[in-house]
Amino acid sequence: MTSPVLIGRESELDSLRGAYERARGGDPVTVLVTGEAGIGKSRLVSTAVGALPGEPIVLSGGCLELGADGAPYVPFVAVLRDLARKIGRDGVTRLLPSDGTALSDWLPGLGPAPARFGLTRLLEEVLGLLSGIGPAVVVIEDLHWADASSRELFAYLARNLGGSQVLLIGTLRTGELASGHPGRRLFAELGRRADVRRIDVPPLDRRQVADLLAAVDGDSSRAAEVHRRSGGNPLFAEALSTSGEEADLRTLLLDRITALPAGARDLLATLAVAGTALELEDGIGDLAGLDLVVADGDGHRIRHDLIREAVYDSVPPARRRQLHARSAEALAVDSAAVAEHWAAAGEFGRAAAVAWRAAAIAARQYACDEQLHLLELVLAHWSPEIVADRTAVLELAAEAAFAAGRSGVGVEHCTAALAEVTEPQRVARLLGLRGRLRSRMDGTGQDDLRGAIELAPPGPLRSRLLAALAIAGMGSFRHEESRSCATEALAIADELDDDALRAPALLVLAALGNDREMFARARELAARVDDDHTLLTTYQWEADAAERAGQVADAVDLARTGRQVAQRLGRVRSRGSMLAAAQAMCQHWLGQWDEAIEAAEDALADGPPPLYAAFSRLTVTRIALERGDEARFEPLMRQLAEYSRHAHGAAQFLAEFTMLRLTRALGQGELEVAQRVLTDQLDLAVTTWWPEELLRLTVIGTRVQRARRAAAPRDRKLAQDVEQRLAELTEVAHATPATTPVLTAYRLTFDAATLSTWDEAAAKWRELGNPHETAQALVEGAVTALASNNKPGARTRLREAQEIAMRLKARPLLARIGDLVARGGLEDAETPLGNDFGLTRRELDVLAVLVRGRSNSQIAAELFVSVNTVATHVARILAKLGVATRTEAVRRALELGVGTTPR
Repeated sequence: MTSPVLIGRESELDSLRGAYERARGGDPVTVLVTGEAGIGKSRLVSTAVGALPGEPIVLSGGCLELGADGAPYVPFVAVLRDLARKIGRDGVTRLLPSDGTALSDWLPGLGPAPARFGLTRLLEEVLGLLSGIGPAVVVIEDLHWADASSRELFAYLARNLGGSQVLLIGTLRTGELASGHPGRRLFAELGRRADVRRIDVPPLDRRQVADLLAAVDGDSSRAAEVHRRSGGNPLFAEALSTSGEEADLRTLLLDRITALPAGARDLLATLAVAGTALELEDGIGDLAGLDLVVADGDGHRIRHDLIREAVYDSVPPARRRQLHARSAEALAVDSAAVAEHWAAAGEFGRAAAVAWRAAAIAARQYACDEQLHLLELVLAHWSPEIVADRTAVLELAAEAAFAAGRSGVGVEHCTAALAEVTEPQRVARLLGLRGRLRSRMDGTGQDDLRGAIELAPPGPLRSRLLAALAIAGMGSFRHEESRSCATEALAIADELDDDALRAPALLVLAALGNDREMFARARELAARVDDDHTLLTTYQWEADAAERAGQVADAVDLARTGRQVAQRLGRVRSRGSMLAAAQAMCQHWLGQWDEAIEAAEDALADGPPPLYAAFSRLTVTRIALERGDEARFEPLMRQLAEYSRHAHGAAQFLAEFTMLRLTRALGQGELEVAQRVLTDQLDLAVTTWWPEELLRLTVIGTRVQRARRAAAPRDRKLAQDVEQRLAELTEVAHATPATTPVLTAYRLTFDAATLSTWDEAAAKWRELGNPHETAQALVEGAVTALASNNKPGARTRLREAQEIAMRLKARPLLARIGDLVARGGLEDAETPLGNDFGLTRRELDVLAVLVRGRSNSQIAAELFVSVNTVATHVARILAKLGVATRTEAVRRALELGVGTTPR
């Protein structure tokens, strides 16, 4: 029995109506309706949408469990076909570009898609169709089953439908989804957006279950029992409404079905196996009358997935295979669902044949994830009758994996293909593809690219391979090789007059020369030839060049603009994630640490390739270290360490990771560990690192040597070793010309020894907008001032450094400042105030927090001082108040009203 009315969802209905009014007013808004299976997500949405004012066009599509990995855009195909029914084919045509459409496979009769159109055109056409019909509501059901392309398209629309009077709604089953499930990643990505609302549908309470039972059959006497057994789940409660037995849910859902005539049961079994709408005439009306099936587009489907699953599980295996075969024959199209039906029927040859044809369709639709899945199905059941050249299938699968960001899978397919071919051109193409895939994974792959170039004669392939090696070389600091390769690649491109070949070569030369005009030219050419990868890389590399030139605010703007372009192009995961990592690194420089963490975590939530993920983690880990956030730092550092063991070719990552290890060891007082890391890396750094990273290393290395000497001032042997190390670092630092403002700042920091030179370094960092480096230079200046008993000079510099450190929440730096203040006797807070106990201002601050029951570590975190400093203050407070315990101190303070509120 099914309740004729929706029970207990008033606030959720109000939220959906409010979202619609916002969308109708032109505000961007997307709604995610979440909850466990059977909770009533779909019914909530249909009830709300059916009562909206303004007569919006309502379009809906559902994701399929069967074949979801290989059937691209299933719910959106349904949405656009629904649109064609409602506004007519002519209406759809008027909303499409006049020069052809990339949606011809979605809407038969519009003609084949012109080959020049790519994924961006497809996304923009869908956006244009939906934007042109408002007010409208687009409902995508069961996003947890969505194929990868549908998830990307849903996220794309959520980002870009603003101002179109379209409310986008998605339903998503939560609870049983595994932590790495793509549906969870989609939810996490969208959940960070301010224009996305989440409506989590809760279980019904006991009173609402009583109302449900009354609506079902007028009898609410069993409400308490039904509420207990159903947990407030409406579908379970309806199933329990007529059951007096302690049956399991599957049995309850099958109760009404087992009493049906054989023909009706067979019809339900057919629908359960088909998993989608089928046009079945005989007996469908009886099932609809029993609320077991509902109309869906051109056919019918079982009312709820849990009922469908129960029916499916009850079908005997032999009968199930027959029904899968029948479903495949009935659908009679080349699709992933049909291929899966044939596979489930045990007809693997037919499954592979359909999958091979469906993979070609997926390629036309730029659905690389689904194409890869289908090609792997072909490979699993390959025979020469389906496709004679198995190597061609492997090569296509590797290319699809590259486009989908599945680098590890792509390497496997390339390696398998290379074992089967000998023709030089083909070997060169496969080696080049594997090299690019490996470069994305861990920075390796350059040997593959060099081997491919040796086999490739002059021509387009050689130019592409040279450009690929030049790009890979940039990440491993092989700048001269990159310059040589890019120059030859550009010469071939000019000879062939091919802009598609020119763009990546110009990109490398622009980065090597920090040439903003050349970046703009490369970007223009890449946009002209629809080379999205090169286009987006121009933003990333120009941002990097701007940062190295000290124009860090410009770098943030470039990275942010690049991310917006990546969103528009539907390349958030593959390239937007690296742009987010670049943005985060620049924001860290500017002291925008919270914003940097947000950008990096946005990138990580998109599931980027391993190398891109590693760069995002670097920024978050560095901020955690500089804030003294051990709980966050430790797991991140372990992840980076694990990645570093396999990232032999990712030299830029390894450089950043090396300096992170050095800074960590220095902060922990593990000076010999720091020295070993420095010794291991210095020679490599001199020959391969960018000048900025190299000078940064010398600055950190100098801090390590000073700390070693300070830790054992009477050890002559150590002193000699320190002097030798300092001499080596000085030679390296002075051999690196200070040709940019950033290099100048690092050189000034390295050479600083007097108060005036430390002030000069601090001024340069201040000019470049780097507050943390400014504060560190000020602290070193204060140390130098204290050495000459210049307490006013030390106090002034430490006061500015403290303000910066407090703003950044940089606890380790604050602790160092506090220790210098205490040792130098500089802090006014240590002067006794006019009270009966002689408590200083700092002791009053500590006591105010102590009264609230905080531990020493919590007091230290709140007041930005070290735990040791707090312990000293607490001991003094106890002595001055004349008490023996913290509890007595709190009682005494409360009695006298001393220090009980923060100063």
